[in-house]
Amino acid sequence: MRRPFNRALHATLSGWLVGMLAMGPAAAQQQQHVPLRLMPRTLPAATGPRVAVVAIALDPSLEGEALKLAHWAEQAVARSGRLELVRLTDALDAQGATARAAKAVEGNAAFKEGAKAYDELDTVKALQSFDAAVRSYEQADLSRAFALLSRARVMKAATQLANGENKAAELELRSVLAVDPRAQFNPNFFPPESVAFVEKERKAQLEGAEATLNVSTQPVPAQVFVDGAFRGVSPVSLTGLTRADHYVTLVAPGYAVTEGRAREGDASFPLTRLPVQPRLDALVQRIQKNPDSEDRDKALQELGALAGVPQVLALLVRGGPGNAPLTVTGLRLDVADGHNLAYAPGPVPRGDAMATGSESLLTGLVAQDAARVGGKPVKHFTGGGGVSRRTAGYVLLATGVALLAGGIYFGLEASSKADAFKTAPQGSTRAEDLKSTGKTYALVADVGVLAGLVSAGAGSYLAFYNKDGGGSGASEASSSRATPAPSTRAAPVREVKPMDKALPMPPPPTTRTEPAPKASPTSTPSAVTPPPAKKLTRKEREAEAKRQREEEARLKREQEEQRKRDEEAKRKREEEEKRKREEEEKRKREEEKKKQQRPKLDEDDLRNY
Repeated sequence: MRRPFNRALHATLSGWLVGMLAMGPAAAQQQQHVPLRLMPRTLPAATGPRVAVVAIALDPSLEGEALKLAHWAEQAVARSGRLELVRLTDALDAQGATARAAKAVEGNAAFKEGAKAYDELDTVKALQSFDAAVRSYEQADLSRAFALLSRARVMKAATQLANGENKAAELELRSVLAVDPRAQFNPNFFPPESVAFVEKERKAQLEGAEATLNVSTQPVPAQVFVDGAFRGVSPVSLTGLTRADHYVTLVAPGYAVTEGRAREGDASFPLTRLPVQPRLDALVQRIQKNPDSEDRDKALQELGALAGVPQVLALLVRGGPGNAPLTVTGLRLDVADGHNLAYAPGPVPRGDAMATGSESLLTGLVAQDAARVGGKPVKHFTGGGGVSRRTAGYVLLATGVALLAGGIYFGLEASSKADAFKTAPQGSTRAEDLKSTGKTYALVADVGVLAGLVSAGAGSYLAFYNKDGGGSGASEASSSRATPAPSTRAAPVREVKPMDKALPMPPPPTTRTEPAPKASPTSTPSAVTPPPAKKLTRKEREAEAKRQREEEARLKREQEEQRKRDEEAKRKREEEEKRKREEEEKRKREEEKKKQQRPKLDEDDLRNY
């Protein structure tokens, strides 16, 4: 009677043991089933307006620094949570970006099939699926999908172990750790001896990471990603690498994304020019030529239309001597009408400090949209705009008037000398002096009148003619748009943490520009004085001042409400994170409790099994 009972007990325990072995990977796999994104996990996906980032070096020697700053600006856009990042390289190469994204999606599908087959203990099918996922991820954009590739290779090694292919699994584990020494290996997938092998191999790889890789590109510099991590701009020398074939991804606007494998030593990669590259270069050169004029914003609008995005975040990079900080002008522009949604100049350190030193400036550029003034777009020009044109016109106009007055004066003096010459005795010394002085005064009068007319005409053209088809009124409106609005610069009023949103920029103060009255039809072209401005009555001035005060109060209320909304959102995020941490700790405690409650198997049971 006891032997059948023992057999039944052994069968029950064996079934329980097999069930636990099957449920362990399944439970672990459920923990790893997270939404698959091409962006790094630290960069949350956004659904707001799409933004492309372009950094333009106003000095050719700063091209590498501009590419670095563009990378950190892309991180700031992705962190904002209110804007959707569209990498400029992908926007200009839609076909290539679509192909790379399709490979990533294909890899996700293969990984999901492999996980399902592994849960169902069909390890042969699981190995095929994980191997297919690895091949697909290797053809995706590894500057974003490297973590997915590493995970698929880990699961491939786990499946090889489950199939009894121990040698192949060890080779795969070594290969994974060589390019990703910090890869995670769930003990639910790997037996203790494999976990011990992984830790030993990981230690050996980290201690032997002394290789140097020199990456260069032709014909232009490019952002360099090695094993999914941003490592600088080519040419760059990378140290502390393991002696293995590393995944190298190169990104440069106007050129196709280039990927390859490289070991220690020198590695040179040719970049493939895209068809839109000449057009992009022409727009960049226009901005470099006129970085503070209206043509800058027009070129950025054309760039946004070329990339197919509604917003462009532009960074104009100027450099100081030696290692002095860069002077960066940041501008986020609405492609539709050129409205400056954000504008902020500021210093940015070079080198390794750029990531943290630029965070405040870049966060301010993506935190909030500046309001339009009177329904019209706001623009920021520090030179080359309507103000300097009108100022030069007024100076020439005043100079012309002065020359005309001087010419008239000397002309009257010459006429007086001529009258005196007629009454003086001919041949006398006094007559000769009057004759010589009169000729000189007449010459000065002629030159003064001619120069005055030319100067007054040029001044009138510059001061009162607008090339956009308006007169003095149009020039005034243009100058009001061209004047910088200091209040739109990013000025955070609280400390900005690395993963926190910055406070929104205050909107620019509203300004009212009274259009100048149109010229009368009977006025002559020779008029050299501007038409008088309309005088406001006392009541109108008081009403205008009251409207301005009400507008300022409204803007302050909106800013305070926005600040409260940001604080409330931050508080909710913190509560949500706290709740998740508590749930995670509770789950871990429950799992630990379950492990302690599991019945232990004696050696006889395991031997019978």
